[in-house]
Amino acid sequence: MAKLPSVLLTLLERDEALARQLGNEISRLGADCQGHFWNDRPDAQVLSQLFKELCKPDLGAWVVAGGAASFTKETLSAMSLAMLAARHSRAQLGLSDLPLLISPSGSEAPSLPTPLEGAQIVVRGLGAKTVAALHTARALPELPYRLNVMALHGLGLWVEVGPSGEPWEGALLGTRGCSPDTHGVGQAGIIPQRCTLRYPVSGMKLNAESGEFTAWGTGNKLTVAESYFARLDGLPEALIFGPFPGEDDPELYVLDLC
Repeated sequence: MAKLPSVLLTLLERDEALARQLGNEISRLGADCQGHFWNDRPDAQVLSQLFKELCKPDLGAWVVAGGAASFTKETLSAMSLAMLAARHSRAQLGLSDLPLLISPSGSEAPSLPTPLEGAQIVVRGLGAKTVAALHTARALPELPYRLNVMALHGLGLWVEVGPSGEPWEGALLGTRGCSPDTHGVGQAGIIPQRCTLRYPVSGMKLNAESGEFTAWGTGNKLTVAESYFARLDGLPEALIFGPFPGEDDPELYVLDLC
């Protein structure tokens, strides 16, 4: 018997009746639906479990249901980080993009930040549209950088950045809404236990269109096999990252997360 496609259903409010209704609607149309209620205090331990679920290679879609008021800055930031982690994992495995469907209760749809912009807003017919999304592959975007997010119990929330092509002469990562508090350079995908940083900087202030960022960085040269890692002391509202600015003023990338 063929395995049913898998769906993760996230409900932003604790509503047992709605959970059963939506879960049954999706399952009835031929999907294996696993549901959970959102934790409104998404620390590293909570995010670690969410990332684990979203990075499963057999996951076919992520469905998020809730009222507009529940899409807080903190929730949108956590959702954005989770999608970034899922896309990185799927890129490593050669998979297509993960479909995201958002089902808002009421008439108002939430305003979505960059990592969630491709979400399908579903007001009615959630089950049918979810199953349709399971069978509609969409390629991951080709990006001029690598970006991963890791949440590890006991180690905190980490962002990993690096080049996808030409090497970077140093690296920088800045955040708005929180701050980096430690950093390192090492093999891509593995937070380094020890490293030697070349001309490290911390606490640098950068101004961009979306506000002021607190940035850390290093002069270490990075190839596609190496990454710059920074641990954050909270959930970021936005990220700015790229090669360390020098005489040539390399482009920095800005991602709004909420």
